[in-house]
Amino acid sequence: MTLRVLICDDHPLFRVGLRAALAEHPAVDVVGEAADGRDCLAMLQSLGPDVLLLDLALREMGGYEVLAWIRAHRPGLRTLVLSMYSEPAFAERARALGACGFIAKEDALSEIHAALEHPRDAFYASASVRTTPRGARAGELARIDERLLALSPTERRVMSLLSQSLTSREIARRLGISLRTVQTHRTHIADKLDVHGVNRLMELAIRYRQIFS
Repeated sequence: MTLRVLICDDHPLFRVGLRAALAEHPAVDVVGEAADGRDCLAMLQSLGPDVLLLDLALREMGGYEVLAWIRAHRPGLRTLVLSMYSEPAFAERARALGACGFIAKEDALSEIHAALEHPRDAFYASASVRTTPRGARAGELARIDERLLALSPTERRVMSLLSQSLTSREIARRLGISLRTVQTHRTHIADKLDVHGVNRLMELAIRYRQIFS
């Protein structure tokens, strides 16, 4: 039986590499590629794939939102999450939302065949996810929990939009403020949470998404 696969990832080069890896599997047919969450939903409805390979950090609509939509509207779809994050907490949330597996992107090309062949009723976690200690950042996150209370309503809204993988420019349009103001908010948030780097702030926004929504 041929598996009809849809890829959803906003990095063209990663999609090319993943498609090439999938082409080596005799029972896989890549039926389409989506670059953001909204396109993904449209293609799920128009193409009806058997498997979705889903990135978490997407524009327009984040990966967790896509998973929630699938759970409500396409519960039989097999979804494997691909992510730059290997921390088990991200995999656990994806699993809670109905994902069948979680593959760190660093493992994707070497493990995608194994993930597709894994029993559907058993959650698949790639090597990097399995070997990352649970609670590796527990102390740091406990400190951040306290600091979240210090964020202003606007800063919390910025974090909510950041958790959807929106750019600063897109956040500015959503909030009706200037790009410079958004950048200032992001700097203040990073200072209050004592975290630095775009990826770390996004990681925390995704982790605490339910708090900001």
